[in-house]
Amino acid sequence: MADPRRGGSPVLEPRDQERPPAGERRSTGARAVGGGGGRKRRLLPLLLGLLALLAVGALLAALLSGGDDEQSATQSGQTQQQQQDGGTAEGQSGGTAAAGGEGVLTASGNSVLPGDAARIGDAVGQTAEGKAVVVQSVVQKAEDPQALEGFWVGSSKQDRVYVEWGGDVGANEATYQPEVGERVNLTGPVKAAPEKAARVLNLDAADARLVEQQGAYVNAEDVTPAG
Repeated sequence: MADPRRGGSPVLEPRDQERPPAGERRSTGARAVGGGGGRKRRLLPLLLGLLALLAVGALLAALLSGGDDEQSATQSGQTQQQQQDGGTAEGQSGGTAAAGGEGVLTASGNSVLPGDAARIGDAVGQTAEGKAVVVQSVVQKAEDPQALEGFWVGSSKQDRVYVEWGGDVGANEATYQPEVGERVNLTGPVKAAPEKAARVLNLDAADARLVEQQGAYVNAEDVTPAG
């Protein structure tokens, strides 16, 4: 502080000497140089490790997903094969049931029985063949009950075809006489229904009328028990 009595320069007291000029601040500590770069260098390995883990996880997920798809495809293929095998077995079973149920009667390859007995009239002149057909009833001569005129084969009283066997039409072939309910194999030509079926075939009125409606009957040449 200046002494006005001495007229010299003002004397600075020690407290005034330590005070920094106005607008200027003295640094009180060291400043770190390059601190941000060090932090980045520490984070880089962590990021690389995280990316590596993500890549491994994606690879494992892809492998597991591929295994599941392959297993699903295999199971699907097995299921389809089982369904196909089941369908084939069912079809074979159905065919066997049809053949074993009412038997099969065809005329030159066209189905007549079961279920379409009326078509026998379209097969006149062709050869009929029966496999395991069921005998519905037998027709015997009025004069000789032991002599056979023929028999009906089919599944019911409506769905049936008359088979002449051992009667007055053609030679007497009846060396074997089938019984009702028996299954037989037979072959013979399909002949047109006569105008007077009751008299010619020795049938009662109802049976003669059915033969005339169908327009034909089978003149069997061979009849044997179905094995």
